Amino acid sequence: MDLFSIGEICRLLGVKPHVLRYWEQEFELVDPRKDRNGKRQYSRNDLNNIFRIKHLLHEEKYTIEGAKRRLWNEFSQDSVDAKATVQALRETLVNLSLKIDEMKKM
Repeated sequence: MDLFSIGEICRLLGVKPHVLRYWEQEFELVDPRKDRNGKRQYSRNDLNNIFRIKHLLHEEKYTIEGAKRRLWNEFSQDSVDAKATVQALRETLVNLSLKIDEMKKM
């Protein structure tokens, strides 16, 4: 699996690292993993999503919120069940987080 550093992604896209980090916060589709040293490692899928985000923001002149809606619509058209799957995963994560908090209090 190809992994890319933040520097490589920034060079490929022509954006500054702070812009890329901001997009990570705003768009759930960009979720690089971090190595043992805490450095971001972007997958090819992350790279494709970032290219799409940049295109929507810079070429098609979408706002951040507009780009989020557009990407969500594209994503949900690809798979009708995707929304239900994402929602179920979020609920599971919330429940696990609550259980972990309860265990910490014991």
